[in-house]
Amino acid sequence: MNMRSRTPLVIVWLALLVVAPHAFAQTPEQSQAAKSVETARPVASVEAARAGIAAGVSQWKLKTGGSVYSTPLVAGGAIYFGSYDYHLYAADAVTGRELWRFRTGGRVLASPALDAKTIYVGSQDNRLYALDAATGRELWKFKTPYAVNSAPAAHDGRVYFACTDGQLYALDAATGAQLWARSARAGTPTSPVVSGSLVLFGGGIGVQAVDARTGEEKWFYKTARAVGSAPTLSGGTIYFGSLDGNLHAADAANGAARWRFKTEGGLPHAPAVSSGVVFFGGIDATLYAADAATGRELWRFAAEHGVTSSPAATGGRVYFGSTKGLYGLDAATGAQHFWFPTDRIVTSTPALLADTIYFGGWDGTLYAVTEARP
Repeated sequence: MNMRSRTPLVIVWLALLVVAPHAFAQTPEQSQAAKSVETARPVASVEAARAGIAAGVSQWKLKTGGSVYSTPLVAGGAIYFGSYDYHLYAADAVTGRELWRFRTGGRVLASPALDAKTIYVGSQDNRLYALDAATGRELWKFKTPYAVNSAPAAHDGRVYFACTDGQLYALDAATGAQLWARSARAGTPTSPVVSGSLVLFGGGIGVQAVDARTGEEKWFYKTARAVGSAPTLSGGTIYFGSLDGNLHAADAANGAARWRFKTEGGLPHAPAVSSGVVFFGGIDATLYAADAATGRELWRFAAEHGVTSSPAATGGRVYFGSTKGLYGLDAATGAQHFWFPTDRIVTSTPALLADTIYFGGWDGTLYAVTEARP
């Protein structure tokens, strides 16, 4: 892809980094009339059909009153996701039937986390909520100085989350009492990931590791530009992209660099790791596959409509969002096998369960689709 053809996608990404998706959201009052579930229908473009690419079959879709930026969480037969209409939703993963919704005081950009029977989710009303996963009943809430836009991590009786005040917080998972707070080196921390006794998070120019019990910094990995997404942990190694155009691999225990992979543009999305392969993409509108142990390139795919979400990989397939829909590629070769068009941008990371792909769109819809083989 030459620079001229890539320019419109670079402009799109600059807009995504600066302008929040609430530009597409409705007010809470408008949202009350916008909830519905539509059931199965095949969707495929003429171009995809001619190329022998599988149609996406819509099993159901649930409309909300605002953009769905939140990555859905599938657990226990239910799917949980946030919307810019101020709600966290729970729906039946098979039918799409709404089980409950919980209204916060702000837009829910953050993705939820589940620990046992409790859902944790942040909101732009400057709070982190703990809810009963079965009923949506509020258990407790913790007030912060600014918005909570990233996914929390729950582990060993604690819940960790980043706030736009530049701090990472640790709370007692049962009561919501604050245990400690740690400032990021620069900028806003990303969603955290727990590795043994460490909590790892990006933010500013690098990745920090802090003690899970005390918040004391243990190591710092410096990058040339900002790290805008959570590191991905696999087999004792963390993988993370930076706006310096590199995918970095480092030892999760001590932060020692293992390898770097250079791309032609920034990498604002978290990578996915599956079967010894790391998948990642970004502003250069390319999805890459590299050997997770060595960083050796396996293949690359030029996405006509860009790469606007983190990828998800399972069962020999890798899926990711774009400005006009969802791509599906063969994980071994990078050949396109699937296309599902949407009305607006997909920045929600797909969630995969059996043969179903769940993802949200800026058109205010949570989709459940399957791949119909040509």
